[in-house]
Amino acid sequence: MQGKGDKERAVPFGTGVKKALWDYSLRRGDVPGQDIFFLDQFGGQICQRHFQITLKRYGAAAGIQGVRVSPHTLRHTFATQYILNGGDAFSLQQILGHSTLEMVKIYVRLANRDVALQHKKYSPIDLMGPMPGASRKIVMH
Repeated sequence: MQGKGDKERAVPFGTGVKKALWDYSLRRGDVPGQDIFFLDQFGGQICQRHFQITLKRYGAAAGIQGVRVSPHTLRHTFATQYILNGGDAFSLQQILGHSTLEMVKIYVRLANRDVALQHKKYSPIDLMGPMPGASRKIVMH
């Protein structure tokens, strides 16, 4: 895949994406003389702007509100969720194609903020509420 700055990079993907790509390739069929995978309705290359407009339309149809639906937002969301789900910064750096860890550090900080917010919202101790009288008894399993 050609990335930003015309750098080539490998992009890993899971079994769900593999199935979706396979299904798309079967529906699309062979297009003689065309070496690109994603095609527009006329069999040509999809332009960047058309992809952005289509993605925005899908976001509206899905009822997504309060956030810009764009390729950049999807990339940002993927990176943050990758860290929140236990991915490491070094592999994320490779996946995103960053030459340094500086940009990846932003996603790590955002993920850490999300973890702190989740902890505040779901902390077992805080959810016990005020208990009258003596100290709280906590049972460890």
